[in-house]
Amino acid sequence: MDFVLNTLFWLNLSLLFIHEMDAVYRHEWRLFIFLNRLKDKTAYQIFTILHIPLLIVVFYFLSNPAEVNQDYFIIFIDTFLIIHLGLHYLLRNHKNNELNSIFSKSIIQMMAVSGFCHLTLFIFINR
Repeated sequence: MDFVLNTLFWLNLSLLFIHEMDAVYRHEWRLFIFLNRLKDKTAYQIFTILHIPLLIVVFYFLSNPAEVNQDYFIIFIDTFLIIHLGLHYLLRNHKNNELNSIFSKSIIQMMAVSGFCHLTLFIFINR
């Protein structure tokens, strides 16, 4: 069962990273209140740089299982992926939303489904 759980979790992180790459390509910073007021070049740079702390946190939790409680991290990631779909749904008609292609929507939906499946299985196994 660990293989299935691990594979689903790695799928979740992979989809999240792919989505972030797509978000840069599709100017997702234009959806954020403070970044959408900046020039595209500046907003792109800030949006991209802000991913460094995100990645540091992810890599920290993945590389230090004995020091931190990975269960909370895993639950947070799964929950975020589910909520993330809702956020994109709420912003689906935003005038600056370029994440409306089938490709982009599929990634976002797969993240939520995979996150839900992993979270459900994780809670069932660890209860």
